[in-house]
Amino acid sequence: MKTTASQQVEVVTDILCDACGTSVVPDFQKKHRDNLNDFSDYGMLNASYGYGSNQDGESFHFDLCESCFKELTKKIADIRTLNSGSL
Repeated sequence: MKTTASQQVEVVTDILCDACGTSVVPDFQKKHRDNLNDFSDYGMLNASYGYGSNQDGESFHFDLCESCFKELTKKIADIRTLNSGSL
């Protein structure tokens, strides 16, 4: 015999870009999926600072749409170019 119980489960229903605020999930995916926990078609930026750094113990997580992620990587490439020229 099987016994059943109702349980409350938290699911991811949308993922918003931390830079521009737009959804990174296409509408058709939101309509046809009950849970977006395994959705991975977006950029994630994570940073954790270790012992002895000025930001010791701090960690950051940002979810980014493709457009904002490309803009961020371009800015990093520009900074790298500027800094390599000053060496």
